Amino acid sequence: MKTLENLKNCLDISKNQPVDRIDYKNLRWIEMYVYTDVDQQQQSTRRRWFSLILVGFAGLAASTPAASLSTPPAPAPAPPHSTATSTTLPTTTTIKDRADSSSDEIPIHSFCHPVEKLDRFTVTEKLHKLRRKPRVVLSFISQLKEYEFKHDVVTYMAIVRLLCDYGMDMKLYYLFMDVIDETNGEVFDFEMSDLFGALLEEIKVYGAKNLIKAVDVLVKVYASVGRFDEAIDTLYEIKRGELVLSTRTCNYLMNQLINWDKLDMFESIYKQLKKKGLIPDVYTYGILIKGLCRKGCLEDAFDVFRQMSEAGTEPNIFTFGTFIDGLCSNGKADYGFKFLKSLRDSNVPVNVYAYASIIRRFVKELKLEEAESVLLDMKNARFAPDVACYCALIQGYCEKRDILKALALHEEMESSGIKTDCVIVSAIMQCLCRLGMLAEAVYKFMDYIESGVFLDEVVFNIAIDALCKLGKMDEAMLLLKEMKSKKLIPDVMHYTTLINGYCLKEEPWNAFKIFEEMKGNGLKPDVITFNVLAGGLSRCGLFEETLRLLDNMWAHGLEPTILTHSLVIEGLCKGAKVNEAELFFNGLEHKNLDHYAAMMNGYCEANDTTKAFELWFSKHGLVMKRASCLKLLSCLCAEGETKKAFALFKELEASNYGSCKMMYSELISLYSRVGNMRMARWFFDEMIQKGLTPDAVTYTMMLNGYCRENCLKEASYLFNDMKDRGIKPDIITYTVLLHGGGKRADVMRILNEIEELGLTPDVICYTVMIDKHCKSENLQDAVNLFDEMIDRVSTQQFHAYHPLVPLARIYPQSLVEIQKQIENLFQNCMSTTWKEKRR
Repeated sequence: MKTLENLKNCLDISKNQPVDRIDYKNLRWIEMYVYTDVDQQQQSTRRRWFSLILVGFAGLAASTPAASLSTPPAPAPAPPHSTATSTTLPTTTTIKDRADSSSDEIPIHSFCHPVEKLDRFTVTEKLHKLRRKPRVVLSFISQLKEYEFKHDVVTYMAIVRLLCDYGMDMKLYYLFMDVIDETNGEVFDFEMSDLFGALLEEIKVYGAKNLIKAVDVLVKVYASVGRFDEAIDTLYEIKRGELVLSTRTCNYLMNQLINWDKLDMFESIYKQLKKKGLIPDVYTYGILIKGLCRKGCLEDAFDVFRQMSEAGTEPNIFTFGTFIDGLCSNGKADYGFKFLKSLRDSNVPVNVYAYASIIRRFVKELKLEEAESVLLDMKNARFAPDVACYCALIQGYCEKRDILKALALHEEMESSGIKTDCVIVSAIMQCLCRLGMLAEAVYKFMDYIESGVFLDEVVFNIAIDALCKLGKMDEAMLLLKEMKSKKLIPDVMHYTTLINGYCLKEEPWNAFKIFEEMKGNGLKPDVITFNVLAGGLSRCGLFEETLRLLDNMWAHGLEPTILTHSLVIEGLCKGAKVNEAELFFNGLEHKNLDHYAAMMNGYCEANDTTKAFELWFSKHGLVMKRASCLKLLSCLCAEGETKKAFALFKELEASNYGSCKMMYSELISLYSRVGNMRMARWFFDEMIQKGLTPDAVTYTMMLNGYCRENCLKEASYLFNDMKDRGIKPDIITYTVLLHGGGKRADVMRILNEIEELGLTPDVICYTVMIDKHCKSENLQDAVNLFDEMIDRVSTQQFHAYHPLVPLARIYPQSLVEIQKQIENLFQNCMSTTWKEKRR
């Protein structure tokens, strides 16, 4: 009763004072008194009296003019035993609101007055009061963090206790992560070791077994960030205290050790934990299988199944799937597939994950037919393939550049009700771009946009790059705006792509605009951006601007690389600034082979093979880049420099690079063109002896050389050899044979073969056939062929010449020569045909 009288006196005293001079220390004392640990009945009585006091203060506040409330009361001093830093939190709640409301939604900034000093005592007290309101507690913890309250061990332990009681493991995870993360900018008055010591003390001394959950979470936090020494020390401290951590936590630690490639540590920890009483569950054994497979110990991994049998633990889908995945990761996908089928035949459950692992491995080994057979087996076993299975196969065919097969699989996937994703879309679009089908890639992109598929920044960049390479810069810029409208943020990669597009279009001023816009958006250009811009400026012949850009790189804290220098040298040569390129090259303080290779490539681009060969010859004691040497060889062959080309070939053959199909093809083309079929045949035979298989292009070049030299017998033998090796002749091969054919019977046989194989003649082939009929005075057939050709050209003019494009890139000299001859023949044919018509 004395206590109740004291409470009444506090209220009476406060009533006789102005509101701005009320002694809030009395109210603080009352609040502390109410929540002192007593039995539940006493605490309930005290709360009722405290509510009355609060209402009394609220009445005083309501009856006082607003002006008298302008000066807030002085905050209550922190208790003398507090060591935590005080923090001021603003309030949004009146006293009456606090007294009358019991909702979890009310703000908990303050209980007594507009501004309050928070210290260790106040925080722990409030957490204790709010312990039955988890949502309010979480809100209070967030506000403490927002207002940078400096915790000590006492306040943090109070939070940890509550989160353990609530079972909020993820909240505990992030709470501990804040302490150990040194980059988050927060400062604590304690180390993680201090908090762990407090946890252990409460668990051991006071028997707070529910706090073991916090230690479980702490081990996971350490493991997730790769701090395994601390995780293991924590684990052993618990074991020393004869406390038991959950098997799930031990599993998590061991799995993380495997993921971080700490395989030896994993094996050691597993053995020690077993000695200390760890009882493995089915997931422990699965993790053990995973670790042993990662080490390449497949037999030991298989032996784990025996250990499981002895322990009375039944393997599950996870265990079998892990072993199959381990076989696949060790290059044993075929054994993995056999193991899966044996499980299925024994009615042991398997899942889609196991099938996906096998498919991914076969795709990685480029065994696409085997991967597709696994997909078919999966369907036959009534397993529905998921997006991961189709994605792996589609990516494999895209890598192989078989776009038709990739698109067919994609259509099959969508018809099965499986939605496509941006990974599959990016693979298809990249494949189309690599095949030079840029317009088709853009059309596909638009189809996906209209279908509502989510497309990420990578897919947008592929589409923007395709538009840039097509020269459609306005459309590319519109696509960038479209991307922004979808809340996707462009990064340096997107702006670099646009800069490259304007450079390819030889619009350096627009490239600079994009460069400045990128910097204006807070993006820092990287070395790739500067390389693209430097290459574009140099190709436009802007030597001074290029040098200024390189100086600008230093200003951005970036150093020009060897690639930067190489792009500038080659670009200047392409831009007809060979003298400037030489000046830049000679001005480089330190030159290496890449710089010499770039200068050599530059000379080739400028059609100055003499200087390129001299530069190579002056440095041929050094191992020059293979690509540059092959480029020089190609240029020498194109210009008919047989001696220089042969000398370069011998050097390359004797070097570490060895020989390749391209070298032989170039030299065969060269010697066939100059009529030296003996040397052409020597290179052809040498190519086969080296284990390099000639293709249709190589055979066609040889056949063209023999026909030009009127060696029809040798041409016939070579053509038969081509067919015996299973190499299919194309329309150009038959065109060469028709043009060089002597006897009418041979010509008719060739024409019949073309018809049987279903090959479509192009303009050049038609011209040769017409010429043959004219020379044999079979003018009516010549006129019929001419009319047929005109009809085809009128509707398919582009497609008639299209087959020449890829082949012209491979052996342009031969095709140009053939085309010149055929054009002359075509004119003769036209003249003869019109004379016949006039008659």
